[in-house]
Amino acid sequence: MSYEPATIATLRRALDEVIQDSRFRYRKQVSVLEVAEHLLAQAALGERDLERLKASAFQKLIASEERIPSHAA
Repeated sequence: MSYEPATIATLRRALDEVIQDSRFRYRKQVSVLEVAEHLLAQAALGERDLERLKASAFQKLIASEERIPSHAA
C-alpha cells in the first residue's frame, strides 16, 4: 500500500510519540515494530487522525498487557 507524504508524516509522528511515552517504555510486551505494524494497519483501514492513531496504539499496549498471566500468588 502506498501513502501520501502527509499520511507518512502523521504515522511517523504517531510512532515517535507512542514509543517516547512512558506507557510504552515501561511496558515491553509490545515491540516498536509491532506498534509500527499496528499503525500501518490502522492507516490501511483509513485512519489518518494523529490522536486516534495514538489512542489505538495505546489500546494495543493495554490489551497485550492484559493477555500476559500474572505470576503473583
